[in-house]
Amino acid sequence: MKIVILAVLFACAMAMPKRMIMPRLPASVIMKGKYQLIPEDRIVGGVIVEPNSLPFQVSLQRRGSTGTFSQSCGGSILDENVILDAAHCVRGITDLTIFRVVAGEHSLRNVSGLEQNRGVTRFVMHENFRPSTFENDICLLFLDAPLDLSVPEAKPVLLPPPTSELDPPAGTIVTVSGWGTTSYGGAASDELRSVDVPVVDDDTCNRAYGGTAANPEVFPSMMCAGDTSNGGIDSCQGDSGGPLFTGTGASAVQHGIVSFGQGCALAAYPGVFTQVSFFLDWIATNRV
Repeated sequence: MKIVILAVLFACAMAMPKRMIMPRLPASVIMKGKYQLIPEDRIVGGVIVEPNSLPFQVSLQRRGSTGTFSQSCGGSILDENVILDAAHCVRGITDLTIFRVVAGEHSLRNVSGLEQNRGVTRFVMHENFRPSTFENDICLLFLDAPLDLSVPEAKPVLLPPPTSELDPPAGTIVTVSGWGTTSYGGAASDELRSVDVPVVDDDTCNRAYGGTAANPEVFPSMMCAGDTSNGGIDSCQGDSGGPLFTGTGASAVQHGIVSFGQGCALAAYPGVFTQVSFFLDWIATNRV
């Protein structure tokens, strides 16, 4: 029955004059009807960053049928061999040769000479990742050759200290970055962008997605951020797996991983992120 409902919704979306897409949501939220079909590629605000000013950010790219690579997800450098990413970015992939990680990237279109291209030899996806709820949406990518981290364009991100067991307080301004879509009908941004967003408390975010204390949609291992008054600022398609952080440059601390949201930049629906501090032990165990 669920498959039939989803098929009908998809068919309706395809029949509309403007191309509409299913929101980037866990299936549990979609099946509750707590969503709306959205125009593809909502405006998400933000600015183009100074080239290579976020040296921990990487582009995870996929090779298409023509042999060319295109933006798929974001990611961040943990060390010269390991990239921190979202599990849903690699789920179901068996041919790792389709992936390319690019550090030192700024413009997807223009080669600056500062890029470091690496293949992916394996990944470790969280063993309890649940696609139906996006719980434990975290993975580690292992590169086929070490990155050169002696250059200013490629540096590891800092992780929060073990004492950071809770989300940053509501209202804290954090930054999210990526090459994701920025306008209706558009493609991935050519240049790396970032946007500042306030942290939203879990209870408010949980209710937005139809969750309750007994049946949550936003779990303790997640955190939320976005403008719940006016919207207009958010991560979007193509930003998944990228960092939510405080600070900048080599001193940035990563608090979240772009995971899911209802559309992009809608005021009633904050973006939901994997909370990095919740997974410090998992990262330490699996990065070696």
